[in-house]
Amino acid sequence: MVFSFFKKKDTPQPEAPEIKTPKVALPSGQVRAPSQAPATSPKVAEPPTKSGAPTARGEPTAFEFSTMGEFSIEVSESTDTLSPAMEQAAILYANEQNDAAVATLIADIETVEGHHALDTWLMLFELYQLENRKTEFDELALQFVVEFERSAPVWHRTTPTAATPQAGAKPTGASFIFPASLTTENIDSQLDLLDKASSAQPGAARIDFGRITQIDPVAAAAMVVRWGQFRKKGRKFQPSGGTQFAQLLKSKIEVMRRELDEEPYWLLLLDVYQLIGLFEEFENLAVDYAVTYEVSPPSWDAAAKQKTAAEVAAEEAKLAADIQASDDANKADDDVFRFQGAILSANDATFAALNQYAESVTTVQIDLTKVPRVDFVSAGVLVNVLMGMVSAGKSIVIGGANELIVALFRIMGIADFAKVVRKK
Repeated sequence: MVFSFFKKKDTPQPEAPEIKTPKVALPSGQVRAPSQAPATSPKVAEPPTKSGAPTARGEPTAFEFSTMGEFSIEVSESTDTLSPAMEQAAILYANEQNDAAVATLIADIETVEGHHALDTWLMLFELYQLENRKTEFDELALQFVVEFERSAPVWHRTTPTAATPQAGAKPTGASFIFPASLTTENIDSQLDLLDKASSAQPGAARIDFGRITQIDPVAAAAMVVRWGQFRKKGRKFQPSGGTQFAQLLKSKIEVMRRELDEEPYWLLLLDVYQLIGLFEEFENLAVDYAVTYEVSPPSWDAAAKQKTAAEVAAEEAKLAADIQASDDANKADDDVFRFQGAILSANDATFAALNQYAESVTTVQIDLTKVPRVDFVSAGVLVNVLMGMVSAGKSIVIGGANELIVALFRIMGIADFAKVVRKK
């Protein structure tokens, strides 16, 4: 078997449609960002068509939680469909292009006729709130009162910001969990998600190898290639479960057994040792690799920190405790599953606790009150997760979603089979 270690060519992105120049003046010194094209839509499951499957068509409503954990519903005005500008703004925000989303909504408000743009106004209010732009919020509120002859939304002193880290992540970096099985079919998508997660936030990204129980040689080769690219980009990682993953890789190799299918495991194990800081283990393995394959082994990166096995064990124990604390924050209580922080670059493992909670209830109630953003990739994964619950005969209520998330869920079709309940 031959493994390609060459970088994949980047897929060119489509050009974005032009956004009309807004008539509303931005505050002094504010620069309007140009619109950018949304990411390609991920493949998601089609809604089930079997008789009796729960559906919740119609417009989102406002909600609050009672002390018993149930949703209190208050119907609010809404348009029947999203305008093209609203769809574009929701996707731009999901892709962290906030200034372009603001410009798109301002332009739509200035060009729409009559009072048919309530959702557009509410989305713009939400964006200003999330970005802590109170001056613009107050100016928009004055315009809103004149336009609609009713009270404007109220500024909240404390609110999640657009920069809130991903659920389960440290404030200084993103978090990523590898699934149990890494194969030829899924490795590229997993590494793409890791690339996005590690570039989305400053600081070292936390990666968890602890759930990996299976990896094929093609997946190992792909990880070796991508790890070299990450080093060139200067990416920093905080690994957990590294020693466990190293043991899995060691079980697949043997000194003096020169099998081409095993070489990627050797090279990946060298990368893992360097990532977790085990210099002595790296050096011993490098010698064994050179003897087995009669080639020069990779060299230790002089910038990498050297650690003892005891130090690595202590660090992994601390990281495991941090992960447990984050999992405890994203948990079900009062029959409601609550997420904390932005949901970015999600995979199936991200929603494992939600699936576990759903097994014991007939109505899956999800609280997104403390979730400022769900990105486009994560929304696609969530569609598939929720569709699995619907296929099992469960009904779904999603509460506390902000206006940008509500619009994204309508675009993705989640509002067609789940009740999406607006945050008041």
